[in-house]
Amino acid sequence: MEDILMFPGLIRCLRFVFLINIFSASVFFNVTIAESIIDPPKNPFLADSPWPMSHRNPYNQGSSYLKGIELDDISGLQTELSETIPVPIILAYSPVYKVTGKRVVWGSTLGSVFKMDMSGNQINKIDTKLKGEMTGGLSGAYVLVDEDYKFYVPDGSSLLVYGDAIKGDPGSEINLYKKFDIPEELLSAESEVIVGMNMTYDGYICLATSKGLVLVINRDLDKFYHTRIDEDEEISNSISIDEEGGIYVVSSKKMYRFQWTGNRISADKRKGAWKTAYEAGQETPWPGRLGIGSGSTPTLMNAGDDKLVVFTDGQELMNLVVMWRDQIPMGWKPISEGKDRRIAAEIPITFGNPNATRSISEQSVLVRGDRAFVVNNDYGWDFSRFPDVPERLTVLFSNFPDNAPYGIEQFHWNSYSRTLSSLWANKEISCPNGVPTMSESSNLVYCWGQRQGMWTLEAVNWDTGESVFHIPLGYREKYNSVYSAAQIGGSGEIVSGTFGGVVRLQPSK
Repeated sequence: MEDILMFPGLIRCLRFVFLINIFSASVFFNVTIAESIIDPPKNPFLADSPWPMSHRNPYNQGSSYLKGIELDDISGLQTELSETIPVPIILAYSPVYKVTGKRVVWGSTLGSVFKMDMSGNQINKIDTKLKGEMTGGLSGAYVLVDEDYKFYVPDGSSLLVYGDAIKGDPGSEINLYKKFDIPEELLSAESEVIVGMNMTYDGYICLATSKGLVLVINRDLDKFYHTRIDEDEEISNSISIDEEGGIYVVSSKKMYRFQWTGNRISADKRKGAWKTAYEAGQETPWPGRLGIGSGSTPTLMNAGDDKLVVFTDGQELMNLVVMWRDQIPMGWKPISEGKDRRIAAEIPITFGNPNATRSISEQSVLVRGDRAFVVNNDYGWDFSRFPDVPERLTVLFSNFPDNAPYGIEQFHWNSYSRTLSSLWANKEISCPNGVPTMSESSNLVYCWGQRQGMWTLEAVNWDTGESVFHIPLGYREKYNSVYSAAQIGGSGEIVSGTFGGVVRLQPSK
């Protein structure tokens, strides 16, 4: 020891090495902890994959800790389109197969389901199977894959479960494994279809229909439980679920929390259930919207000790609305006269325009940690004035500069002051109709965008809102995202369903 003390340079060197080791260990430790804290608890019954369900997890956050495409990847980027029947809104990644060490990717279109191998440099189609009904885009938009490699997709008033024709063989054909039909006596109208779907943390499938029926079904499809929201309300979005059994449903007028007990869907306040009205807006959908009231699926947020549910309301100048998910803090006062105490905050979404009088979104709020991100879907053309012209043309032409919406904005919930504020806005970025995503590893938010009519992949700095890069795709409608979600898959790839099929942007390996 005395010999070492005679060499102060050696001591400094050893101290430096020690600090470097501590720093490296702490960085690794913090990254590991960040994945487990920022991400919601992992649902063990969902596929263990990069993106097993709509909006990626039961909280519907739509963000990921995985790496996305970065600026250095652009020079060797590969872009590929695999054609399908329009439009696969969500692509669901299976668990890894033991035989091959690879995954498959499932998708649902307007009239079919398909299975693809996307593990290599090319997208290889494995099989396609037609569904029983052509129910439109609202039913079948939300899908998931479970731990047993089963693919769940709604189809009208039915739930279809698909799997591999040969168990454990990812290259085998698609097999319709089971089908659940909602009993006719539970349906309130012939037009009632399944809209939203999620999975509880004890492995049950939860469904919501357009007319307000909420069901929980075991995965054998032979036992189910049900309840309904209030009369004269509709549902046009999916549902979120927390690890405590809370089921969050936004209707055209209210936000609901039902409580799943393991053998019952309870609306009892003593069990933790509640319902709260919000500013629902007009009685007819805004241009490009799929329903009235909120245009977003509820997104759950954990911010410090605060547990929240976040969504956009239905006003012409929409608000970002935050509600307390479980117990309302003691002494919490209404944010304004006449407001329910359940509401933690409301803030207008202006996309950086202080004089804005209108903003509309049809997308789920993207959440990472205590921050939320919203895109503008306020189109310039309104075809509702022309009764013989399909309203959906607004979305099909949403890359036209005069029709395209512009603006993105990020908000922050401060768990110390318990206030909501806008962190930044970018008035120039256009994300016409697709659901955005975010990579924590790359610190970028991605959306299917447009520039002067050309479809693009936009990458924006999560902290500042500044554009980092954009990737041109093409002018044709086959690149139109048509409400589909941008997703982060394996190996840094970004994928999205489009009007033409599946588009993947992949860094060279």
